[in-house]
Amino acid sequence: MSSRRGIFFNSKSRTTDKIDQLATQISNDIPVSTTISATTTTTTTINNSTTTAKKKIILNHTRRALTKTIYSGPRKIFSTNYKANRTQLNHKAFFGGDADEYDLDNNETKMNTTLQTRAILPKNERKQMHAIVSNIRQPTTCAELDETQSYIDEMDYLLTGFQPEKPLSDRCLSVVKFAELCTKPSFRTHLRTTNALKRVFDLLKDARDIPSLNLCTTFIFYILSSDILITGLNSSAIHFMLDLVKKTSPIDINDQEYKKMKERILTMNQRFLSNHIFYDQRFNSCDIILETFVNLCHNNFKESLKNELRTLGGFDLIIDAIDSIVQDLSNNDFQCYSLIDLSLRYKKVCRYINMLEEFANENSEQSILSSSNTDINRMYIAQCKQYSLFHSQSKLLDLSLIWLQQELSKNTATANTEDSNSCNIFREGCKAIMSILVILTNDCEVNCDRLISDDRFFSNLFRLLVTIEKSSFSSEDKFDALALTLNLLINLVQNTKHIYKRLMEDNMPDSSTLKIYEYLAKLFCEQESSAARAESHEENDWMMEDVNDDDFDEDSDKKATKENGANFNRALQKAAGHMENTFVAAFTGVILAVILLRDRTAYITQIRELMPQKKFDTMAFILKKFFVFMHMSHAFTPSGVKILEELISMVLTLCG
Repeated sequence: MSSRRGIFFNSKSRTTDKIDQLATQISNDIPVSTTISATTTTTTTINNSTTTAKKKIILNHTRRALTKTIYSGPRKIFSTNYKANRTQLNHKAFFGGDADEYDLDNNETKMNTTLQTRAILPKNERKQMHAIVSNIRQPTTCAELDETQSYIDEMDYLLTGFQPEKPLSDRCLSVVKFAELCTKPSFRTHLRTTNALKRVFDLLKDARDIPSLNLCTTFIFYILSSDILITGLNSSAIHFMLDLVKKTSPIDINDQEYKKMKERILTMNQRFLSNHIFYDQRFNSCDIILETFVNLCHNNFKESLKNELRTLGGFDLIIDAIDSIVQDLSNNDFQCYSLIDLSLRYKKVCRYINMLEEFANENSEQSILSSSNTDINRMYIAQCKQYSLFHSQSKLLDLSLIWLQQELSKNTATANTEDSNSCNIFREGCKAIMSILVILTNDCEVNCDRLISDDRFFSNLFRLLVTIEKSSFSSEDKFDALALTLNLLINLVQNTKHIYKRLMEDNMPDSSTLKIYEYLAKLFCEQESSAARAESHEENDWMMEDVNDDDFDEDSDKKATKENGANFNRALQKAAGHMENTFVAAFTGVILAVILLRDRTAYITQIRELMPQKKFDTMAFILKKFFVFMHMSHAFTPSGVKILEELISMVLTLCG
């Protein structure tokens, strides 16, 4: 341990004892003389040697102390971090050192060698030197700045390509590139914040006169309409879109630039949008703008923009497109088109019909002024171009029934999934036709009279009822089609003076001996029986607990209570199929009740004979239940409430 003792101490802590020991050792090595003079000389010599030895040791000590201050070799044991001011133990030097720190003669050469060399550490032990940078940006901030700079660069480049003095091919490519960038949500976000659309449309004002540029510009509107947050499509944009359609120049068949842009846009639509709504035979600027209006209707089209669209001739474009597609379908049918091509055209015309329904539909939350505008829009759509929409709807319903019956027969024989999908397409088309006609005939005697003047359409209504009732559709799908068709029949019977006679006198279509009213009474009994069987599993009929016959007097004011409201919400969760059966029975009962209201004495006996137990009690119960449900759900118009109360009061007088 004597060789390692110096490790724990600094060289400056050595005492003079060590020096005295060294002096004694030196004196022992000198021989002693016998004479006094020799002794004296020797003593002097010893004293000189001692002095010299002390000086040498002191010099060596001083040199070592100086060298240790700059020594940075691996044998350094304690190191001090000047920032943290803490001492750390060099464990490698402590446990691995085997040299005597006080062996001055041996350490002198090693010390000199150490001072001239610098320790080289392995790469894995080297400290990494990091540059300290203040105000570091977050990664998200850097990404946003990068997106913003990319947007600015791209817009500057594209706006340069939009300039009218540029070649036509460059302008078309710039517009298509801009439309492609608009498919990215991040790019549309910058468009919304920078209001750059106005600059784009100002540079493309001359597009209406150039067919290829016109086509590319309309496609920009279609891409932007798919974004529900876009704010640039205002009244001026509606004007510009309709100008692109109405004032476009005739298309040259040999226009290579137009063909190239058309092919490029169709390819881009399939690549980025993946919605099969365009087809080559009808792909033009008008078709793109109409699909743009379809998207805008899905995104809550403003009432003011609906009025703009009507006054600028937008409704006329939609109705003409519907008539054109229906005419194309009736002329070609399956002889020219495959099922896929036929379905593509059929779904397009259904989208246009649903768009008109949005324009004509009245929102329950809108103001009185908006309601009056909706009535104007509804009458304009119905009477546009001498009821052109009614003619196309009648023709489309006829085609839909033919195709639906064909596909249903195929589906029954083969149980093919493709046939099932086609059946759903044609069923949805029938629902779209019924839905818009229900809106156009509501409280409008003129439209009802015009619609029933088409005998083919009137018979197709009952043909549709029979087809849907006997189909293999689910109960929910059946209910939608049956309810809409019966609702249309209610409007026709209620708003016309002589249609009830046809219901009592005419036979069902397809050479049937069954009268129409007999079919309706049969449908009522079947649906009521199905609802009764389903309701038998419930503990009580909550809707009819507090309902009395006096509640349906003309002077009564039946109001829904909070308790009934809570029961209503609970019943909606339990009532699955039997509520649908109850609704269909109620719609049928309303039609029969309107017939009795028109001429009670002539038809009361015929209808009573077809009722359950040959009484009107069941009809009264179903109508009261239907009234309570619709009253609690706030689904009635004031005129509807008044008419239904009148019917229930009349049926109650016939009970007993």
